[in-house]
Amino acid sequence: MSADALAGGAIILQARVGSSRLPGKVLRPFGESTLLEHILARLARTGLPTWVATSDMPGDDAVSDLATRSGAAVFRGDETDVLGRFAQCVDAMEAAPEYVVRICADRPFVCPELILDHVAAWDEAGRPAIVSSSIEPSFPIGLEVEVVDPGALAAAAAAATDPYEREHVTPHLYRHPEAYTAVSLTCPYGNYAHVRAVVDTAADYDALVRVGERLSAVRSDYGLEELLTLATVDPSAFPPKDPA
Repeated sequence: MSADALAGGAIILQARVGSSRLPGKVLRPFGESTLLEHILARLARTGLPTWVATSDMPGDDAVSDLATRSGAAVFRGDETDVLGRFAQCVDAMEAAPEYVVRICADRPFVCPELILDHVAAWDEAGRPAIVSSSIEPSFPIGLEVEVVDPGALAAAAAAATDPYEREHVTPHLYRHPEAYTAVSLTCPYGNYAHVRAVVDTAADYDALVRVGERLSAVRSDYGLEELLTLATVDPSAFPPKDPA
């Protein structure tokens, strides 16, 4: 895709301290910084502007401050209505984005190259409502990417009433194929959906800190291929799949 088309988008990283299973996880150390700073540094490699969409609760002042110091723009909104927060974040942007990349701040190994692959696929598919690697899981859990058309996001925010759809942002798009076109992307290297690379619990965090140390020793700007290689040669390095 053209550089102009690529430059027309934005990343929205949803982050807050109020995790039910591991409160404050985005502020925990990871590598040489915090988990939030680590993810923001990886996202910066895409060249896309990044917004951190956090809540307006006082506890998330620390998230807002850290994101600002890291060079990200910040939008603050309702703690539980994350879909509304995303739509309002888009509205707050000075220039309307051509697309929005949705990322969660519990994914330390988010891959910049994979994000750009998803953006290219969205463009090549005719710019549908959403391009996602969550529809047919094959990437490691925690490396999924969603590229969303802002118009579809706004329509979902206006129409969705189910609390689950408000909390999880994109389910309304998947649940209404008659109104929104969803395109699936699968991992070109095979099915790695059994690999868990997301921080939900203290055990996840401890294991993935060690994984990060091992990947950094191989290459400072490691990506998907390095992670899949480690998952192949030493699957026990990753936390077990969440029974929930």
